[in-house]
Parts: sequence; C-alpha cells; structure tokens
Amino acid sequence: MQVSIWLVRAIINSVERAGASRNEFLALARIDPELVERGEARLLVDDYKRAIEAAITVTADPALGLHLGEHASPAMYRVVAHLVDHAATLGEGIAMMIRYSGLLATGYEPCLIESGERVALRLPYLIGATGATQLTAEFALTGFMRMFRQYVGPNARPYSASFAYPAPAHAAEYRRIFGGVERFDQPYTEMEFPRSWLARSQLYSDPALHAVLKTHAERELSQLERGGTVVERVQLALASSDLRALPTMTALARELSISARTLARKLSVEGMTYAMLVESRQMSAATSLLEGRQLTIQEIADVMGFASAPAFHRAFRRWTGLTPKQYVFSVPSVGRAPVEPAARGREKAG
Repeated sequence: MQVSIWLVRAIINSVERAGASRNEFLALARIDPELVERGEARLLVDDYKRAIEAAITVTADPALGLHLGEHASPAMYRVVAHLVDHAATLGEGIAMMIRYSGLLATGYEPCLIESGERVALRLPYLIGATGATQLTAEFALTGFMRMFRQYVGPNARPYSASFAYPAPAHAAEYRRIFGGVERFDQPYTEMEFPRSWLARSQLYSDPALHAVLKTHAERELSQLERGGTVVERVQLALASSDLRALPTMTALARELSISARTLARKLSVEGMTYAMLVESRQMSAATSLLEGRQLTIQEIADVMGFASAPAFHRAFRRWTGLTPKQYVFSVPSVGRAPVEPAARGREKAG
C-alpha cells in the first residue's frame, strides 16, 4: 500500500493551521523535507501511519482528521477532486472517485454497496481504533459529507455515517459535523444514503473540462500501475520480502527484469542507493515493532534476522542515534502512557 505525498502535504497544512511546527512534525514523522517537494513521491503505508501519529502528537488535536476534512481544499485531492466537482451527477462523481482513488492512496480504495433504495459508500479496509485508521476515516467521511452537500444541498442528511471503532472522547465533534447520524462500533467505515441521490446533478458540471481531466487521470493511473519510480518499485519489493532474508540488489534487479548495474544507475538518478533503501526498510520495521510493544528486543532481533539482541541494538543505534529502549520512551504511542519495564513479567521492548 502506498500514499501520495499530496496527502502528507494536506496533513502539514493542518499541522500549521493548528499552530504547530512543520519542522517538528517532519522530524517526528521522519520525512525528508525535500521529499515533500516531489509531487510524484509516495510513502509506504507504515511511513504514512507514522506521519499521522506525529501530526496528532504535535497538534495535540485528537479530532485532527475531522478538522483536516472540514477545511480541505480541492487541491489536496489533486485531479480526483476536480473530476468529482465537474461530474454530471453524484453517481458519476462517485464512480470517478472510486476509479482514480489509487492516485491518492492504494490500499484504501472505496466501493459502492447497493441494496434496494439504500446505497453505501464504503471504505472496507478502515477498521480498528489506531490513530492512523481513525484519522483517515474521519478525513474520508468528512469529505464524503462535503461531496453530498455539493450535489444534494447544504442540508443533505445521509442515513448514517458509520465508523468501525468505538466512540472516541471527541464524539461531540462528530455530532457537530455529521448532525447526529454518526454511528460507532460498526462493521465497516461507510456512509449510507438514498439511491435517488446518485442521479442528483449540480451547477458546476463542465463536460468538456471533465473529459480533459479524465484523460489526464487515466495517464497518471497508467503510469502508477506500471510501477511508478524505480525507488517506489524497490520499496514495494522490499516491503513484501521476509525481513530475515531481504534480497540482494542482484536478486531484486532480476525480479524487476533489469541488470544490477542498471538498477544502481536508476536509483542514483533518483538520489538513492540500494543499501539506503534496505536500511530504510529495516529501520521502519524495527520502529513499528518497538512501538507495538508486544515483543521483547530479543524477539524483534529474531524477527528481523539479526544474530543476537546486541547486534540489533547496535544497528538500531546506528540508524536512529538511540537505543531501542530509549526510542520507545521518546516516542510513546498516541493516547497511551509509556509502559514501565517494571510492570512487565519479562523485558519487553519498552
């Protein structure tokens, strides 16, 4: 799964609107500021989740996803928003959003579920109470509500806005935005509305512009489906590889049907080396496992293929400048206090 850097730009916008520091957010999220300037860049889902947790931390706003969606501009959604804005009907706009959602994020694609006179716009993968899931669900359904009001009118009221996690402490903000139709602890994150809404038109439809935008979107989607940049293709291959047996550059080049020398040259053009990407994959996996606080340091070392806990300890310190235990206590999980080692029956990674 990958996420467009444009969504990270949207998060940065909300961070700054909340009065927090962009640099502090980028440092905590471990995102290179130069990457933000590359409009074609994409993040692996673990990096995106870390960015969300960092944004919630620096803003101290647990309802950040709702506020992000509430103040979003069409530019945040790139060509997808303009395709929705200039569609002839709400049904066509939703079809455009489903077709091209991968330009913004792969792995979070919505779908339309039809049942008689009721229709649900569902995000089947947004289930669970993690900070990343909650913010993404809030952002998405707030955007759905804005889309409905554009086509149906400012008083549009869907049957329900469902969230697949328990009611958060800031449930009053949901009530303010969704007008009392919000539902928690539901099987899916989705918004249900009358089928008749699909035929609703709006004033801003521009068929000629819509055709141009669709051609552009198809070209972008085709490029993305061919694999994107070489760095992104290598990142995806490493993300799906066993941490204990990450492929050599020669083996991965063979998988991509190019020579190792060509792969090295293409990575160099994009300002990267294979060793840097392997280290980034290892560091991302290590920090995620440490933040989960479910495994001991020895167990994490085993999962990652290190010969011993001390070997993992040395590598992690080289990557981050911190020991594994220092890292866990410097970046506590959102909404949870750090767990003291004395509270554990065995030495956990925190």
